[in-house]
Amino acid sequence: MITIDKIDDGLPISVIIPLSKNRKDFFENMVLPLIEANNVNEIIVNDDEGRAPKKRNDGFKKSTQPFIMFIDDDILLPSNYILTLYNILIKNHDIDFAYTGYDGIVLHPESHPIGGNFRIPPVEFNPKALNYGNYISTMTLMRREVFPMFDENLKRLQDWDMFLTIVKNGSKGILVPNLTFYAFYLDSGITSNNNSEIDALNAIRIKHQI
Repeated sequence: MITIDKIDDGLPISVIIPLSKNRKDFFENMVLPLIEANNVNEIIVNDDEGRAPKKRNDGFKKSTQPFIMFIDDDILLPSNYILTLYNILIKNHDIDFAYTGYDGIVLHPESHPIGGNFRIPPVEFNPKALNYGNYISTMTLMRREVFPMFDENLKRLQDWDMFLTIVKNGSKGILVPNLTFYAFYLDSGITSNNNSEIDALNAIRIKHQI
C-alpha cells in the first residue's frame, strides 16, 4: 500500500520511501520523525511487496512536487538536511541534483561486505569519475524532470545506474561538503555478501559501455 501525507506549506518536495515491513518500527520511531522535521510537502511511503526499485518507481508515479528525494527506511537525517540541499538547487538553476557524503552504521558486520562501520566521504561532482564507481547516494535531492526511473531488472547498484543515466542525459550535480546523514544497516539487505558485487558491476559496465 502506498500512503501519502501532505503538508500544504511544506517545501515543494516529494520524499519517497520504500518501506520493508521488518523495519516498520525503526522507520516510524526514528526515521519518519526526522523526515517530518525537514518540512517537505509530500511524504510517500510504499510498503508493498517487492524490491526497492519498483517501490521507488511506483511511489514516484504518485508524487506531485517539482523536487523529489528517495530516502531509505533506515536513514537518519539532520533536521536541516533537505532544506540545505533545496536552497542550493534554488540558487543554482544549472544544477539538477545535490548530494552529500554519509556515515554507515553496520549492525551485522558478518553479512556486510565492508564488515563494519564506514564513511562514504564527500566527493566533488565529476562525470568522468562516475564511470569508475558511484560516489553519489540514493539520498539525493533532484529536480523531478531529470529522474529516469530506477532499472528494476538490476539486482544491485541501481543508484549508480540511475546517476550514470542522469549525467549522460546532460544533468549536473553538486556536492554539499559540510553535511552528512547516517545510514543504519539493520540487516544484511541488498548489499549483503549473498548478492554478487562482481555480477552487479559487470551488468552496469555492459549497460553503459564503461
